[in-house]
Amino acid sequence: MSTNYYAFGPFLSGDPNGEGLHIGQTAAGWRFLFRAHNSLGLTTLPGWEHFLRAADVTIRNEYGRDVTADEMIETMKETANGKGFPLRERFRHDDEHRYVTSGGHAFCRTEFF
Repeated sequence: MSTNYYAFGPFLSGDPNGEGLHIGQTAAGWRFLFRAHNSLGLTTLPGWEHFLRAADVTIRNEYGRDVTADEMIETMKETANGKGFPLRERFRHDDEHRYVTSGGHAFCRTEFF
C-alpha cells in the first residue's frame, strides 16, 4: 500500500481546491520517494524541509488527512520501518527522470502515483 502527500498554499500548483503540489510517496517496505519540482527549487530534502515549514503551507495525504510539517519531514527521513527493519532504497542509479541525492534520498522529476 502506498500513500501520496500534497502541499497546498499560495504557490504554483498549490490550489486548495485541486490536487495540490505533489510532495512524494510512502510505500510499505520502501524509503520515501520525493517528487522533484525544479522550477520551485524543490530538488533536495533541505529544500523540501524549508518549503514545508512555511506558515502558509498545508500538507495533506491522498486520503484527506492533514499532516504537520514535523510529521511529514519525519516520514521523509525514515530509513527503518516501525519494527526496526531497514527500508529498501527506491533506486540506485540516476537517469533522465530520477536521481538520488548525496544523502540517499530518491527523487523523481516526473509525475507518479
